[in-house]
Amino acid sequence: MNLQRARYLIALSHHGSFTRAAANVHVAQSALSQQIKVLERELGVPLVDRRGPQFTFTDAGRVAVREARFLVGCADRAVERIRLAARGVDGELRIAYTRSWAGGAVGDLVSTYRKLYPGVEVVVHRGTSAQTVDLVRTGAVDIAVVRPPLDDDDRELPLIVLDTEPILVAVPVDHPFGDRTTLELGDLVDIPVVFWPEANAPGMYSRTLEQLWPDSTPNIVRFEADDEQVLHAVSDGVGIAPIPQGRARMLRIPGIHLCEIAGVQPTLEVAVTYRPDNPNPALAPFVALAERERSSTTA
Repeated sequence: MNLQRARYLIALSHHGSFTRAAANVHVAQSALSQQIKVLERELGVPLVDRRGPQFTFTDAGRVAVREARFLVGCADRAVERIRLAARGVDGELRIAYTRSWAGGAVGDLVSTYRKLYPGVEVVVHRGTSAQTVDLVRTGAVDIAVVRPPLDDDDRELPLIVLDTEPILVAVPVDHPFGDRTTLELGDLVDIPVVFWPEANAPGMYSRTLEQLWPDSTPNIVRFEADDEQVLHAVSDGVGIAPIPQGRARMLRIPGIHLCEIAGVQPTLEVAVTYRPDNPNPALAPFVALAERERSSTTA
């Protein structure tokens, strides 16, 4: 895919209009439209359905946009790495952490990498699992720390599971559960629950529900943007909430009591993922360390 035409395709996807996209990339609308047609001929498939008052992307077109973002991201980062090399820096590794993960094996892995490769600048981003996967898919970062499982659209990405942690249940200190250390799954039925949106991490959302409410539907009374806001709502007495152990203990919100689940404890995994076709030379040694860490934890 030609790099310039890839930029045109990205602009078209972003602006949703040939007119606005052309203005953004500083070409005439007719020129942009022609370049998209050239790209379609090169690929041998239609990317844009021009029927109707407003165009839509075909299935192939949506994949092409995703790959175009990755291609342009790789090219832009190549320029950055060249400039870094000119300043005596040996490269850059971009890592996006899911907000629900606090330290553990992944933190240790990144620390080891920094010590072994001090010339590589590690740049850290944070977001939801869905956001971090999207950043990897589009090439904005090299490594994403995620909560498995991944969506069907992302199953082609390698997944290196590095750690697990228990799911705890956060309750207000003055709740009837506030003096208990463990809860039965049956205790959670029909109790008001505060949760974060499924779109943040669809796999983690489903995994949590199937472990804590295997035979029922949780009575979710409020959605909050992230774990911290969820715990503040619990502290205010809105309801109880499932929360990863590391995140709950790191945030330490006043007015919260943490309970374990009796019997077989529910857990969540944490993993790293990446694009195998990512050309960044700083990526391969990180992946090798991650594979070694996985082997040592499963041995």
